[in-house]
Amino acid sequence: MGESLFMVLGLPEPLLVNLGSSSTLSLCLKSTSGLGRQNKKRMKKFIFLVATALTSSILFGQDTTPAQTPPPTNFTITKDVGLSPFIVVKTEGKTKEELYKKTIEWINKNYNKPSEVIKAQVENDYIRFQGVSKEKYCWDALVTFCNDIRYEVEVSFKDGKYKFEVLSLEDYHVTGASGLRVWGSINYKESWTHFKNTGEVRKMYAKNIKEITSFFDELSKNLYDYIYNQNDTAKSNDW
Repeated sequence: MGESLFMVLGLPEPLLVNLGSSSTLSLCLKSTSGLGRQNKKRMKKFIFLVATALTSSILFGQDTTPAQTPPPTNFTITKDVGLSPFIVVKTEGKTKEELYKKTIEWINKNYNKPSEVIKAQVENDYIRFQGVSKEKYCWDALVTFCNDIRYEVEVSFKDGKYKFEVLSLEDYHVTGASGLRVWGSINYKESWTHFKNTGEVRKMYAKNIKEITSFFDELSKNLYDYIYNQNDTAKSNDW
């Protein structure tokens, strides 16, 4: 038989170790009067080792995984991030197959030439589409100027939710002295045009920030309402 820890440390056997549910270490000696100075040092070492092992077990047994940040449910625009790339919308009781089918229907109902609008798709996985909206990118400079916008959105599906992701955003603006209009990317991230050094939105673009975020929030909301037959487009199917 192997030697006990007590024998290895040179301690007398009558030692009772009790680890209670309260994680408190209780060491009870039947007799300590016979311990010499050397044995007492060994006893202290033993108690220290057991207490250290118990403490480590408690600490490592705890769940130290940081809580995950919930996905955004509304679009925002900030200097550090720009336009937040996506939102996640819960759709309780809806499978990814249902969400895919309803999104196809929604695009067909709301966009001209849907076969051209849809740029890519994988059945029951995602749909990528492009749209144009009139005079949505505006700013105030004595008078209000507005440009059309062109956007590309990808909707991805899982059971009970979909991700609504803005892949690109452009405006149709005048370039150079020629007066010609071209499509150009809108970039809010670290943009001195839209933000002051402090991150505060410049006054001339205050409405712009609200209108762009509201546009994509409402676009997603329109899809959500169609999925649940809550808007006029969806209700027109019920006859």
